[in-house]
Amino acid sequence: MINEIKAADRGIIEFLLIDLDVALTFLDVAETTEFRNTAERNHRNARAAYNTVVSKLREVTPTPAQQMLLDERLSLLRARLQAVGQL
Repeated sequence: MINEIKAADRGIIEFLLIDLDVALTFLDVAETTEFRNTAERNHRNARAAYNTVVSKLREVTPTPAQQMLLDERLSLLRARLQAVGQL
């Protein structure tokens, strides 16, 4: 059962890392678009991804290496969201 839990955590953690990358991509698109509504939509999408990651992190136990990656990406995302007024 312990291996099953760790395998489930691994899957969720991989999803969270991908979600963080997608959120950062949303912010990249928002920075380069000429259209305000596109930028605003991508800001909201990035914020939604941030909220999901923060919420789901409470449900898993990452390894130290995974935790470091999550912390780095989450910190970068948080800073960029703050810069555009989403946090």
